[in-house]
Amino acid sequence: MVNWLAKYLTIFKMSWQNTFVYRLGFLAWRLRSLILLLSLYFFWLAVYQFNVSISGYSQSVMLTYIIFTSIIKAVVFSSRSNQVAVDIATGDLSNYLLKPVKYFIWMVFLDLGDKASNLFFLIFELILLLVLLKPPLFIQTSLIYLISFLVFLVLASFIYFYLNLLISLTSFWYPEHNGWPAKFLFSILVDFFCGGILPLDILPQPVFSLLKFLPSSYFLFYPLQVYLGRISGLGLIYVLGFMVFWTLALRSVVNFIWLKGLKSYQAVGR
Repeated sequence: MVNWLAKYLTIFKMSWQNTFVYRLGFLAWRLRSLILLLSLYFFWLAVYQFNVSISGYSQSVMLTYIIFTSIIKAVVFSSRSNQVAVDIATGDLSNYLLKPVKYFIWMVFLDLGDKASNLFFLIFELILLLVLLKPPLFIQTSLIYLISFLVFLVLASFIYFYLNLLISLTSFWYPEHNGWPAKFLFSILVDFFCGGILPLDILPQPVFSLLKFLPSSYFLFYPLQVYLGRISGLGLIYVLGFMVFWTLALRSVVNFIWLKGLKSYQAVGR
């Protein structure tokens, strides 16, 4: 057990160190996230100058929602699972299949290293923003809501991980595309469909009724609803049930596609 853990902790450390190797790409990601956060923050700050309440969101609740999107994105959206498509297309997957490691567990620990580095730098960014902007934030004090928020955050990370893997596995049949254009479309649409631009329940009811059943709504929107205390009682159980369902369902589909894909895998490039 100790040797198993030490092996995968080494992968975690390697992922952390890679952040400092590819500094330009990492800084571009952090800068993009910061610009988007500030744009949304000042947009909603301007809207609430008229002292309005939108779909039950007060100014403090809405600004908390927007600021916390950056925290959730640093945890959920920082993922190395896109690398799977490249490994398949280049034939590098063969290197991992021959090693005494589980490939998906390898990817999980790569993800954890990536999430840790993003959170580390995000803390400094948020401290700076809080000092300069002094936003009126909603602070959740209920231990039940805080624990539920953390549980939902973990489940959201797995849902995103498996959905990203599913897209990457298309490279088994289309290696020349490296997972594109599916990955590009996914990255473009995910911000809106997860509630990263605005809360989904602000949208017209028919649209929200459709989006709330998609796995993307559980990346960000529902964990934030829990933190803000806008879901309680049976609603928490309802959301938890859907998140567990999507986690298990996507995991099963990924395992099925993975086994089918390995039968087609030809280690192109190796």
